Amino acid sequence: MTWTPTEKNLADALKHAAACDPLECCGVIADGEFMPITNNATDFDTFVMNMTEYVAIAKAHAIDAIVHSHIYAAPVPSEADKAICEATGKPWLIVSHPTGKWSVTEPSGYKAPLIGRQWVYGAHDCYGCMRDGFTYFTGVEIPDFPRDWLWWDTGEDIIVEQFADAGFQQVTGEWRHCDVIGMQIWPSKVVNHLGLFVHPDIMLHQMFGRLSAREVYGGVYAMATVLHLRHEQFLDAPPPLPEGYTPWGWK
Repeated sequence: MTWTPTEKNLADALKHAAACDPLECCGVIADGEFMPITNNATDFDTFVMNMTEYVAIAKAHAIDAIVHSHIYAAPVPSEADKAICEATGKPWLIVSHPTGKWSVTEPSGYKAPLIGRQWVYGAHDCYGCMRDGFTYFTGVEIPDFPRDWLWWDTGEDIIVEQFADAGFQQVTGEWRHCDVIGMQIWPSKVVNHLGLFVHPDIMLHQMFGRLSAREVYGGVYAMATVLHLRHEQFLDAPPPLPEGYTPWGWK
């Protein structure tokens, strides 16, 4: 562990955790001081950091660490905590309320399995699952994009606006291995869910609040599909399947 909070950092974070109980608190250590940030989540055992507040702080201060609390639970990082720690590239301070215990997790190259990963907005969500699956099968890294919580309810259409920036083009015709499925899940008026089409008819995806999964593509998912995307590197031919590949045999 190379980064350690000060006693004041811990005291301030625990005070904020107590004020947010029973929900988790979140914030940052910036320029050595704890700064609280609104948790937009409404469920227990999770947090969704308000990105507008985070960006405002990041523009004015140097972010030393990300902070959140566990309520009546040990400060042991979950799979989701470890994944988003990697995504932020910052140390993560977890404080436990009301025990006062704490831990620090630092980026270490952790990769969650593609199947059965815990949902966490901004890392283990539909885009994160599609992105990691695409890299797993193709070796091609596609960019991540910041996304505000419930952007699809505020009139934003970020998937349609940004798929070209990620290297994808809209196509028609038969589905190929590693094409991307863009869906409009009711009652959204914009594309708000992504899946990865995997040969021969499997979809890898992660729905809101659920574990990531592979399912046969068709039915309600096909009915909800409004975008058929293909990466510019694979317009002529799909990426090769891994040696020994079977549709249900990869993780």
